[in-house]
Amino acid sequence: MPRADATPPASVLSSTAIWRIADLLRGRVQPAEYGPVILAFTVLRRMEQARVRPALTLAAVHLAPDGLAAFEALLARLPAPVRSIMTQLEALPLARRLARTGVLEGVVAHFAALDLAPAHYGSEAMALLFEELVHHFTQSRGTGAHYTPPEVADLMADLVFAPDAAGTRHDLYDPAAGTGALLGRAADRLHARGMAVRLFGQELGQQSCALCRADLLLRGQKPQDIAQGDTLLADGHKGRRFARMLANPPFGLDWRHIRDAIRAEHARGPAGRFAAGLPRVSDGSMLFMLHLLAKMRAPRHGGGRVGVVTHAAALCGGGAETGESAIRRHLVEHDLIDTVIALPTDMFVNTGIATYVWILDNHKPATRKGKIRLIDATPLWRRTPRSSGEKRREMIPAHLAAITRACGADGEMDVALREDADGAAEEWALLPRNPVGGPWGNEDGGLPHGDGWTRRAGFSRIVAGREFLYRSLVVEHPAREGAPARTVFTTPMDLDPQAWFTRMIQPHDPESRLDMTRVRVGCAISFASCFHRPVRPRPPGEIKAELQRSMARLAALMPGEEDRVDPEADFTSRDAGP
Repeated sequence: MPRADATPPASVLSSTAIWRIADLLRGRVQPAEYGPVILAFTVLRRMEQARVRPALTLAAVHLAPDGLAAFEALLARLPAPVRSIMTQLEALPLARRLARTGVLEGVVAHFAALDLAPAHYGSEAMALLFEELVHHFTQSRGTGAHYTPPEVADLMADLVFAPDAAGTRHDLYDPAAGTGALLGRAADRLHARGMAVRLFGQELGQQSCALCRADLLLRGQKPQDIAQGDTLLADGHKGRRFARMLANPPFGLDWRHIRDAIRAEHARGPAGRFAAGLPRVSDGSMLFMLHLLAKMRAPRHGGGRVGVVTHAAALCGGGAETGESAIRRHLVEHDLIDTVIALPTDMFVNTGIATYVWILDNHKPATRKGKIRLIDATPLWRRTPRSSGEKRREMIPAHLAAITRACGADGEMDVALREDADGAAEEWALLPRNPVGGPWGNEDGGLPHGDGWTRRAGFSRIVAGREFLYRSLVVEHPAREGAPARTVFTTPMDLDPQAWFTRMIQPHDPESRLDMTRVRVGCAISFASCFHRPVRPRPPGEIKAELQRSMARLAALMPGEEDRVDPEADFTSRDAGP
């Protein structure tokens, strides 16, 4: 049975040494420029140490009598792809400003002394470093970006590429690529499994795009395969379709500034990317999901699989009349959802909210057609050795293995848990779902042999997709003061609206009427309905004892009234159960 006491992962390169340069910059340049300076020189140092024989180095620039001229010469002698990346990072304008304030020499000396060689720090360590640096100077800007934890990237790669065997080659695309950490982590994991991927992506931020291109260059791939620009406004890989895609788009992305363009594409219907519906302008994360659907390889060519991270509103936010509901309905009615996984909270650096991984598939095997698998992985976590922003929890490989096993199983599964005082799973075991269960859910379904097991809970459930559809019905009541009152009800799809109204409403409110012109079909994916955890009622004796203690405390606060408050009173009803 897996345990969570595995050795913590080795620490990666800390940004502390790099950020010491801020002491030199303080008072000489604006604080807003600390980040750009640090990023540009970090990338430059990494690039020169990754090359076999660089034409000119930062150490040589530091020793030159004219540091700025030497730096300009260094940039001019870089290979064209590297020079393009440094242009994106505005390395030369930054160097000129540093020279004017008299700190260029100190900055060059600082970075020339840093050891960022690939032999010491691999691509994963550098990706984490770049994300930490970007996080430092963007966290106050409300970007909505939530950098993907390595274990979540691993899980997504494992599930999206689950049908593929060693020797497979695919193009892998991320429409919100950021610094490239998700793409790079997936590429490394797939390489270990004997698979090869060519990486594609698009990123809005100029600096993040440059970092992503730098990572591709160091991997021997083509930096130009990362397009720069707003993915929702203009597809940087128009005309190309992908068999495998991963994405962690920004949450709460306000798209009112491109509202006209998005609505115009929506109006094009199936010829555009957003025909299914438009979410509220304050949160465009589901627009990325529609974009990913539009980029999927056609089923006749083998289809495509997508792994995408969302927040809870993507599952059930908005009523039947909203764009969010319309998008979910499109996904269900076209049988595009394979699996949805609920992750533990406090997993991301920038947010502690509940997050979910969706696996979409437009070419599902016959045994999975019409079905959606839900995985409640919220109990599988452990405390991080040290917190980073909002990230206080992490998942280890054994957690991921349990999820992967449940995703591939033919049937539904429960999980037996041995939890610590914080609720973290110290040990767990997957069990076939108890088909009957007791009156208090799966807690009565039995636990493995041994002491210390805390509880048994639902882990995976397989649900017919159409069960998440519902009807929204509007019942009008006669006007008593002002306009008629309206009440909205939701009913299952298998109930006839008029028959439901006649049986459930009319006998109690004969003057009401059902407005059939307002009937809508909505869609909400509810984990709560599939993983309901009923609370076992407390024993009557325990409740009685607590009431008696409370009455005794009350009597002590009311001197002279003791005879009116009997702490020994029998509060048990004569017809109460045992």
